[in-house]
Amino acid sequence: MDKQSNRKFVTLLSITIALWALFFWQGIVTAFDIWWGNEIFNHCLFVVPTSAYLIYQKRNQVPTCSIKPTLLPLACIVPFCFLYVVGQVGDIQLFMHVAVFTILPLLIWSLLGHDASKVIIFPLFFLLFAIPIGEQLIPHLQEVTADGSVALLKAVGIPLYRSGLYIEIPAGRFLVAEACSGVSFFIVSIVIGSLFSYLSFVSIKKKLAFVTISVFLPVLANVIRVFGIIYIAHKTDMEYAAGADHLIYGWFFFAFVIVCLLGIGELMRDKNIPVDTAQNANVNQTADISLKKPTAIFSVLCLFGLWGTSYSLSGLENTQAAFSQKEIQSLLECNKHNVGWRPVVEGADGISRKQYLISDICQAVLIQANYYSQDSELVSGLTLLYSEKEWSLENTKSEKVQIGDQQVMVSFIYLTSPTEQKVKVTKWYEVNNRVFTSNIKAKLYVTFLKMTRQYNGGRLLMLAVPQEANTIEFQITEYYE
Repeated sequence: MDKQSNRKFVTLLSITIALWALFFWQGIVTAFDIWWGNEIFNHCLFVVPTSAYLIYQKRNQVPTCSIKPTLLPLACIVPFCFLYVVGQVGDIQLFMHVAVFTILPLLIWSLLGHDASKVIIFPLFFLLFAIPIGEQLIPHLQEVTADGSVALLKAVGIPLYRSGLYIEIPAGRFLVAEACSGVSFFIVSIVIGSLFSYLSFVSIKKKLAFVTISVFLPVLANVIRVFGIIYIAHKTDMEYAAGADHLIYGWFFFAFVIVCLLGIGELMRDKNIPVDTAQNANVNQTADISLKKPTAIFSVLCLFGLWGTSYSLSGLENTQAAFSQKEIQSLLECNKHNVGWRPVVEGADGISRKQYLISDICQAVLIQANYYSQDSELVSGLTLLYSEKEWSLENTKSEKVQIGDQQVMVSFIYLTSPTEQKVKVTKWYEVNNRVFTSNIKAKLYVTFLKMTRQYNGGRLLMLAVPQEANTIEFQITEYYE
C-alpha cells in the first residue's frame, strides 16, 4: 500500500477498535473481571496480546495482499450484536462475552477483506480463546476423574467405598472437589495445543492430531494425579498427599504434563517448515479502501450500541411484586430441628424457609427466594443447590411434583453428606404465572420480558426431601397468612 492508503487503513482500524471498545465496554470489563478473579481463566489475560503479536509477525505479508473492505461479515456481525444486546439486558454474561470476542475478528475481516484476512486467520480465530467459558464442564470432569481413579485404585487392590464424589479408603476419606476436576489443566492444554500446532505444523492432519492429544492428555493425566494422591495417602497412612500437599503436587504435575505435551509436539514437529516468501516480496498491491463499506459497519455498531445503552440508562421500575408464600400441602410445619441442607442463594430481595415433618421427623425443607428489583438476578450461576463442602452429588433423576394446579416434571439431584445423610433436591422458577424447571428457558423468558418492559419480578423455589420420599404426593400450594 502507498502511504496515503496505509494512513487511511490505520485510521479506519483505530476507529473500528475504538467503537468496539466503546459500545461493548460492559462485556469487556466483565470478561476482564473473570480473567483476573477466576484462576481457571487467568490464561485469557495473554490471549489478546498473543493474538496481536501473531498478527504483528505477519505485518510484511498483509500489505502484499489486496486489501478490499467487504460487507460479507455483516451477516454474522448483526446476529452477534443482537446477541450482545440480549445478554446486556438479561445480564447473560456468556452471551456478551461470546459476542464481544467474535465481533472483533469479524470487524477486522470486514476491513481487510478476504485475501488479507486469510493470512492472519489463526490469530483472528485465537481471539475466541479469550471467551471465559468451560466451567460447565466441571461436574462432568469430576465424574470422569472419580470413575477413573476408582478404577485404578481397584486395579492395584486398594479397598474402597465410593459415595457420590466421596472416595473412602481405610486410611481416610477423599472428595473429588471442583479443584480436583482439572478443568483449568484441560482448558489451558487446549489453548497451548492449538497455538503450538499453528507454530509447528504445516500438515492439517498433524495439527488435528496434536490438538486431539491436547484434549485427552490432561483428562488422563488428572485421573492419574488423583489416583496418585490417594495411593500415596494409603501407603503413608495419610501422612503425605493430604491437605495442602496435594495442591502443591497438582501444580508440579500440571507443569510436568505441559512439558510432556510440548515434548510430544517436538517429536511430531515438521522439521523443514517452508519460509513465507511473501515476507520479502517486493509487491505493492493497490488497496481499494473505500469509505462506504466501513461506514456501513460503523453504522451497525452505533445502532446496536445505542440500543443496548438505552436499556442500561432507562432500566426497569423497582416494583415489589406481591408474592405469597408457599407451603407443602398435607405436611405439618416443624421448627424443632434445623435440617442440615442449605442452598447458596445470591442477590435475592427476600427469602423464606419452611421445614416439614416426614415420618414424624423434621426432614423436608422448602425455600422461596423472591426477586423483584431491577438489580436482582433471578437465574444466576452463583445460586447453588448445595455447598460442595457439605454435600456430594450422587446422581440425577426426573420426577413429578404437583405445583398448584400444574403437574411438573422436575430434575432431582441426589446428595450425600460425610455423615451419610441423603437427600434429594430440586428447584423451579415462577415468572408471570409460568413455571420453568430449565435455567436456560427461565433466563431467556426473563430477558424477553425485560426487553419488552413486562418484567415484574419472579421467584425461585427449592425443595429438599429424603431420598426415599415419594415426592409426587407433595403438592406445593400458595399459603396466605
